[in-house]
Amino acid sequence: MLSRISRPPFYSTTSFLYLKQKNLISVKLKPISHTILHSPFSSYPEQQLKGWRKHASQFRSKPASYIISFAVLHELTAIVPIPIIYIFLSATGIEIPFPQQVLDEGNKFINRVFVYYGYSPFENGSRKLLNLATSYAIVKALMPVRIAACVMMTPWTAEKVVGPVTSVFKRIVGRK
Repeated sequence: MLSRISRPPFYSTTSFLYLKQKNLISVKLKPISHTILHSPFSSYPEQQLKGWRKHASQFRSKPASYIISFAVLHELTAIVPIPIIYIFLSATGIEIPFPQQVLDEGNKFINRVFVYYGYSPFENGSRKLLNLATSYAIVKALMPVRIAACVMMTPWTAEKVVGPVTSVFKRIVGRK
């Protein structure tokens, strides 16, 4: 009649045994998968794991190197693009639409700060600070892309850069 079904959770043990004794139900209980009882990463060697599971396993064994590599990559992707974008904006002469009056007021304020600290002021109508602020804004606007790139590059950086550097550091410190 009903074959190959497991006991539904709402059956009591006695009613289940009664149905089994009367041959109204034939039961083949499947063993509980080891992935439910144990961590899915612990039962396989690292060579067999593929995709994100391999990186998750490595992260579990060396979390510090992964966190350090993500932090370094995050800062590099924040700092390195600013001068690149600034040079691009300055070299191409792309003009960002911005009110000239506001630009002049900002340059006056910055010129007072520069003169106070002994630097030469900007000439009137200079767009250097506007290009710098635009570069910063572009880098900030690209933060989701930067974070995704950092997450993708973290496993390689942790294994190929941070891991060897820390092992060399441990050898140097261990000698003293």
